[in-house]
Amino acid sequence: MNEIVILRKTGTIAILGRAGQDPETSAPLATVYLLKDGWYMKLTHRHDRFAWSGPFDAPEDAIDRYTPADATGPIMRLAG
Repeated sequence: MNEIVILRKTGTIAILGRAGQDPETSAPLATVYLLKDGWYMKLTHRHDRFAWSGPFDAPEDAIDRYTPADATGPIMRLAG
């Protein structure tokens, strides 16, 4: 299993990716933002309400809750 790690961290943002991933050439898996009431994780490849989770006490806590984008939320349907 690929380990999820913090690739880059500032005081208000942390970037999550796979261990050994080059952050300069690969898309991150998620971004963790510091908001007023804690840290919130946003999955990179989802753009709906299922992309967000939190609050967390620290960005490291979000790693334990990471779920791949294709395994969250409702089943995607093709427009017909």
